[in-house]
Amino acid sequence: MFGLPIEKITFADVDAFCRSGVREGVLLDFKKDFPARLEKTIASFANTYGGIILIGVDETPTGAPVVPVCGVALVPGLRERVIQIGLDSIYPPVIPEVKVVDFKSADGLTESDRAVVVGRVHESEIGGHAVDKRTTVYLRVENVSDYVRKATMGEVEWFINKREKALQEKSRILHVAREHASQYLMRLRTRHGMSTSEPAARCVFWTVPRFPRQPLASPQELLNLAYELRWTLELHAHLFPLGSVLPVREGIFFDGNYYSALRYTEIQQQGLSYHQYGFWWHKDSELHNLVLPTSITELMLSAIRYGTRLYSTLGYWGLVDFEFSLLGVKGLQFHEPTGFPELLSTLGAVDNEITVRESASVSELVANGIEVARRMMTDIAWAFGVESCPSSVDNFLAKAKI
Repeated sequence: MFGLPIEKITFADVDAFCRSGVREGVLLDFKKDFPARLEKTIASFANTYGGIILIGVDETPTGAPVVPVCGVALVPGLRERVIQIGLDSIYPPVIPEVKVVDFKSADGLTESDRAVVVGRVHESEIGGHAVDKRTTVYLRVENVSDYVRKATMGEVEWFINKREKALQEKSRILHVAREHASQYLMRLRTRHGMSTSEPAARCVFWTVPRFPRQPLASPQELLNLAYELRWTLELHAHLFPLGSVLPVREGIFFDGNYYSALRYTEIQQQGLSYHQYGFWWHKDSELHNLVLPTSITELMLSAIRYGTRLYSTLGYWGLVDFEFSLLGVKGLQFHEPTGFPELLSTLGAVDNEITVRESASVSELVANGIEVARRMMTDIAWAFGVESCPSSVDNFLAKAKI
């Protein structure tokens, strides 16, 4: 439900979703009928992480949906009613995505007579959407007795300059991680008797909340979680992230000092998951002139997977920015050395840096992370002079999971 395009949602999707046992929470609200204060729910979702409202679904005292779904009477204007509330009762206005999902309440009926109104509210780029004649700002919280609360004065003040403050904070924490990675590379090269210059080619990739405002966890909590969130990379036969976990300013990092290639991961308390990987296409490798599509894809999926595991564990479901860069790749070819004989490109990369970006909510990444990776890999392939996503990547993604 969270990842489906709203125009494709059917009653079968709604019914299966409700029968799955999902409960009301920060991202989900059930309404048996149109409530008197629907604007309060819509605004609170927009001010927090976004979410889905299902009008026509009753709930139990524990927040579980009542099945079978009862729906509301199918009458004209249901969609327009939700949109009008977002326009008239919220300032600045919030316009949800809305679909009226109709169904038959009995098998003998020839036409649908009931409906579930599905409203999807995205996290707002500006925030601070007020109701009650512009006097009250509400937030969505994890509280079974009441999932909505009033914002504090400090939170309202932050909303006023949400975008500017978020950009400044995001820039700051990325700068801190880049500095740490640069210092780590110097120590790594010195430790292994190698040049302290930058690797000939490397990947730099990260995920971070779109609007970082406050720590999602303490550094100690991140340290406690570090090992349970990682896994073994299939293609590279080592753990991701690699190394032992040590404290660093505002977070933790993985120190793979026993391994001479650059493998740096830093997890920052405000939700930044930052990685630098030097790969085997450097000058000492027989593959020095190749960028391997499936290797890039696995790293990309690893970043998405690690980020979604981290955020969901810490209870963050808002918007995240994801960036994946290939640095130092001018003249390198995009090609698998074995197994996939098609010639991808006879030309090397024209650009020395290739960067692709995506933005989505955590729930969307969980549902559609494979497709996000496919889109990004298609863009990377194009930058290498390849018109479509390589078959090796498609085969890998067909077996992959987030």
